[in-house]
Amino acid sequence: MALVRDPFFWKRFSTAVHMDEEAKAVDQGTQTTPAPTSWLSRERRKRKRSIIYGFIIFFAVVFAVAASVIVWWLAKNNWLQPGPDETP
Repeated sequence: MALVRDPFFWKRFSTAVHMDEEAKAVDQGTQTTPAPTSWLSRERRKRKRSIIYGFIIFFAVVFAVAASVIVWWLAKNNWLQPGPDETP
């Protein structure tokens, strides 16, 4: 017997099995678990949460880099130094 070479095969297989179990439970009129706590809905929430956190981290890094470039540019052009008429 050959091994499965696709790394995402088991993820797809597991999702298909869980979706089939939920469909059978709905057809029979009973659910094995309540809908909000089903495995598939938890996986979808985790994926959505990780995408949102990824965007937040990305924009935080972009903001930090932009702020450091702006401060470096201001320091290079002596805009951060007090003027001759200003007292420190």
